[in-house]
Amino acid sequence: MSVVVGLDPSLRAAGIALIRDPATASTPNVPKLLHVGEEGSDDVSLIGRATRVRRQRDRILRQLPAGVTLVMIEAIPKVNPTPKAASYFVERGALCLELAHYLAGKGIPVVDVTVGTIKLFATGNGRAEKPAVMAAMKELWPGAPIASNDNRSDALAIATIGAQHLGWYQPELPFHYAPNINWPKGLRR
Repeated sequence: MSVVVGLDPSLRAAGIALIRDPATASTPNVPKLLHVGEEGSDDVSLIGRATRVRRQRDRILRQLPAGVTLVMIEAIPKVNPTPKAASYFVERGALCLELAHYLAGKGIPVVDVTVGTIKLFATGNGRAEKPAVMAAMKELWPGAPIASNDNRSDALAIATIGAQHLGWYQPELPFHYAPNINWPKGLRR
């Protein structure tokens, strides 16, 4: 069974969305949404932080089923948007790189998607706030268990972009067409 995974990486509450290929999924095909993580740690040493990143990487990877076709992951901004949280920015970047390295080593394509592209895809507005993205994903996937978790809704938006790119679902709104993503060569519908 083929699965597209959307990841909103975070050390405290990473959002994970799993969308199965509708050609082989059970009916109704409702995305599986999860979030995993741990509270902050008192160990701020280099080894403590590296260990925390590795634990979160492993937690995320344990949630991925067999048959993953594509992993879509929220890109880390090129510039830290919150300089006061520099340590978190570095750790989140390390988590993304750890995930990408592991998945690529398994031959699974990994595509990063900028926050602006996610917001534009979900709402038509590249500067939308998290509640707008959440509302848009609840409307697009009414059966998905988003609740009030923006990590889940972001992961679902990311996975939906990948599933549409593979031709599993047709775009429903004008801003769902041709998101600005650098797709790997050979990853086609």
